[in-house]
Amino acid sequence: MTYLKLLRVNNYLKNFYLFMPAFFSGRILEASIALNSLGAFLLFSAMASAIYIFNDSMDVKEDRQHPEKKNRPIASGAVSLPMAYTLATILALLSLGISAWFSLNLFYVLLIYLGLNIAYSIRLKHIAILDISIVSLGFILRLEAGHAVTGIELSKWLIMMVFLLSMFQAMAKRLDDISIAQDKGLVSRKSIDGYNADFLKIALSIFSAVLLVCYIIYITNPWSVSRLGDQSYYTLFPVLLGVLRYLQLLYVHKRSYNPVKILLQDRFLQVIFLLWIGAFAFLIYV
Repeated sequence: MTYLKLLRVNNYLKNFYLFMPAFFSGRILEASIALNSLGAFLLFSAMASAIYIFNDSMDVKEDRQHPEKKNRPIASGAVSLPMAYTLATILALLSLGISAWFSLNLFYVLLIYLGLNIAYSIRLKHIAILDISIVSLGFILRLEAGHAVTGIELSKWLIMMVFLLSMFQAMAKRLDDISIAQDKGLVSRKSIDGYNADFLKIALSIFSAVLLVCYIIYITNPWSVSRLGDQSYYTLFPVLLGVLRYLQLLYVHKRSYNPVKILLQDRFLQVIFLLWIGAFAFLIYV
């Protein structure tokens, strides 16, 4: 259980973005596409775990002062720093080595992801706004990984929507840092100096509005209607409800701002997400 926490297996949910190119192209049921996407998912997950371990090792002193992060395996002392660095190195090398054999394009994506996140862990996460931009770029690289192993071209709309959504989620996470700093008198990261609650709440409102407007444009433009049919606008309703529910959890119920934790715990959001996926599956595959 300790090593599952260390690997952040629950965060593998983020790597399902990798399946989006195949899903939205209508080709995810093709055996070769599905298997290649699954292979890329496993390799990306291994690399993501290596990066999580490296980042936790770099942040161990700060995490020990954090009310939740102090229970992480490295911060709590359940896993030693030498063991953590060794495991991170093994996972990164395995991911790169297998990907070089599996797909050279995927290897390049993983190499960029590794380099970007090492720079993030060492320095860039301490620069406000740049930090959340790099987090969002990581989700774009997940899409690129899906493209790398399937050859399916990425829609500019998909890239834009994923970037907006990931920026929204990253800002919500920073709001969590602000909330904890105010409640406990702690500062968990230097970049928190570049944020405050008012700024983040305004930014979240702006990004949620832009996200919804872009989504409406996407589902009503002629290209989407020709692919999905003139009923595609029905998918707007679960998206709208999902954004409203997420904002309600942030501001009314004061729930955790961690998007993965919220999705795993909130039944309403889970139902909304399944309805949205189901609607698209019906429009694309039926």
